Amino acid sequence: MLVDYRYHIGSFVAIFVALLLGVLIGIGLAPSAEEFEDSVALLKEEYRETRDWRAEEIRRLEEQNREYDMLSRETVSAVIRDRLAGTLVAIVLDRDFAADPLPDNLRAALKQAGARVTSTTVITPSFIAFPAEVRQRVSERLTLYPPPGVHFRTLIAQKIAKDLAAGRADLILDLHTSGLLKSTADSDYTLRPDAVLIVGGMASPSAAAPERIDLPMIQEFTGAGLRVVGVEAKAAEVSVIPVYKAAGIPTVDHADTLAGRLAIVLALGGAEGHYGLKETADSFLPPIPDLLVQ
Repeated sequence: MLVDYRYHIGSFVAIFVALLLGVLIGIGLAPSAEEFEDSVALLKEEYRETRDWRAEEIRRLEEQNREYDMLSRETVSAVIRDRLAGTLVAIVLDRDFAADPLPDNLRAALKQAGARVTSTTVITPSFIAFPAEVRQRVSERLTLYPPPGVHFRTLIAQKIAKDLAAGRADLILDLHTSGLLKSTADSDYTLRPDAVLIVGGMASPSAAAPERIDLPMIQEFTGAGLRVVGVEAKAAEVSVIPVYKAAGIPTVDHADTLAGRLAIVLALGGAEGHYGLKETADSFLPPIPDLLVQ
């Protein structure tokens, strides 16, 4: 079969002519130097106007946020004021929060609600890891030996909770000496609390042992008739709320927020349920009581 080169040559010529026409038309449509400079100046002016408008909008929104923040704080302050008047509350931190402001913020909210924080107890990394040498030392010092099927950490947790609920300090102070517990300087373990706030939420699964420490403590507290609420920060990498829910206590999963602290006060005051932002929550907040008593 012979190739008809005339067809291909005609195609090449047509393509070349089309390209040439496109170039000539493009040159003809291109703006002059003056027109180009005017366009650039217009674009710059539009950019400045947009930038200034956005800056003003950001300033307005920041001011609005400040107003909302002040309103929220004043409102929450009014709602929680004296809600827990006369209530003795013990705080148990299931890990060392170090520089995290969460424990201090919780103490401040409870005091604002009229509660007295009797003690703040910290479960140390030694308690969580519980290496063999620590177990041996504590067993010999306190003559504590778990029965078959009971983990040593669980036995210690149960006895801590039992003594804390009864206002007994000896064992807890011994565990301070052993490095298993820490507490704030104002802690008074001779006072029997009315309620316990357990604060959890882990950065990693190895940072706490809720099934072997928190859960048996909760069971002891509730068995002693204390009101118990379990909480964590919304940013907790590993949630302990499912463990707390399984224990049948109210929970709050956004304790590091203003709304979370409001929920904690209401839960300690009697609100049942699970509150916060995570899938384990029933709602964002408990029902808000009337501010004025009729």
